[in-house]
Amino acid sequence: MTAALRAQIALPGDSTVSTSAQAPAALKLATLMLAAATTCVASAADASKVENLRVTNACKYCDLSDAALSGMDLRGADFQNANLTGANLSGADLSQRPMEKRTLSTNFESANLKKTNLSGAKLSGANFLNAFLRETNLEGADLKGASFASANLKGANLKGANLDGVKLEEAKICNTVMPDGSVNDSGC
Repeated sequence: MTAALRAQIALPGDSTVSTSAQAPAALKLATLMLAAATTCVASAADASKVENLRVTNACKYCDLSDAALSGMDLRGADFQNANLTGANLSGADLSQRPMEKRTLSTNFESANLKKTNLSGAKLSGANFLNAFLRETNLEGADLKGASFASANLKGANLKGANLDGVKLEEAKICNTVMPDGSVNDSGC
C-alpha cells in the first residue's frame, strides 16, 4: 500500500477520511469491490471457454468447473486433462461422432470429473482413461463400449447405466453404485 493511500482514502461523495477507525472499513469495501470485479472477469472467461467448446468441440486442459452444459451436442469432443468438477452434462450427447472412415469418440483422458452430473448422457465409446470420476453421477448414462481403464470411480453412481462392452481394467471402484443399485466396495 502506498504512503498516500495509507494517509487518506477517498470515499464516494468526495469525502476523505484519514487512516483512523473508518479507513479499515473503506479498505475492506475496496477489497470486496476488487474481488467482485475479478469474479466477473473469471465468469466471462468461463463463458468464452464454453463458447469455444461449442465452436471447436475441444477443451483440452481447460477449466469448465461448474459449467452448465446439459443437453448439449458434444459428440466426439476432446476434454483431455480438462477440469469439469461439478459441471452439469446431464442429457448431453457425448457419444461417438462418425467422420468419414473413422469414428471420433469423446475423450476424457485424465480429466477431472469429480461430482460432475452426467446422468442420462450419451457416452457410448467415450475414453475415460485415467479420468477422475469420484462421486460423479452417471445414473442412466449410455456407456456402451466406453473405456474406464485406470479411472477413479470411487463413490460414482452408475445406477441404470448401460455398461455393455465397458472396459474397467484397473479402475478404482469403492462405494460405487452399480447399474442394478448394489454398492461395489471391491477396491476399498
